[in-house]
Amino acid sequence: MKKVIILLGIPGSGKGTQARRMTEDFSYGHISTGDLLRALDADDQADSADKQLLADMKSGNLVADTLIYKLAFRAISEYLSEGKGILLDGAIRTVEQAQAYQEFFKEQGVEHEVVAIEMTLSDDTAWKRLTKRKVCEECGYILPYSPDNEKKTDCPDCQGNLIVRSDDNPDIIKKRLEEQGNAALAPIVLFYKEQGVLVQVNGEQSIDAVDQDVRQLLGV
Repeated sequence: MKKVIILLGIPGSGKGTQARRMTEDFSYGHISTGDLLRALDADDQADSADKQLLADMKSGNLVADTLIYKLAFRAISEYLSEGKGILLDGAIRTVEQAQAYQEFFKEQGVEHEVVAIEMTLSDDTAWKRLTKRKVCEECGYILPYSPDNEKKTDCPDCQGNLIVRSDDNPDIIKKRLEEQGNAALAPIVLFYKEQGVLVQVNGEQSIDAVDQDVRQLLGV
């Protein structure tokens, strides 16, 4: 397996679910922008300048790339120094970010250990999934939409409470798909294709089928 796995996909494509399975099964370090920012927010000893950048983001500004790089590169370096592989879960949102990560991987001597996996999904399917999926308040488990899951209230993983996330409402989802849908993802996919490290999995399939395809591509 490659040391660096980059998961690409539009909202609802299953990146989070597959990242969770892969990090648990392969003991990879999980790099998620959202998790890094939440950890910074909870850290009372964090750098004041970083806290200010986070506060700016909360007030409606875009999160500064410099902050993301600082948090992510530090975490990646720690995992690599421990001999672990890393998995980036939706951490790259622009071509500029992709280029910065590739340069960092080169500095770390792992530029030939990178694979980018795109979970392909139509915007229409993403809309249906996102407006009806549920998430566990306790462990973050994502229960995908299906008629059988509509009435479920208990997490099948930890028995916590299942909810529809506040950002999973039609207006917010429409904006997310405009900003993070296939049109926005296309240049990033092209970048990794030109790097010769892109592979694709049909994200329209069931979770287990996607998982099987991912493992086959990774050779595990």
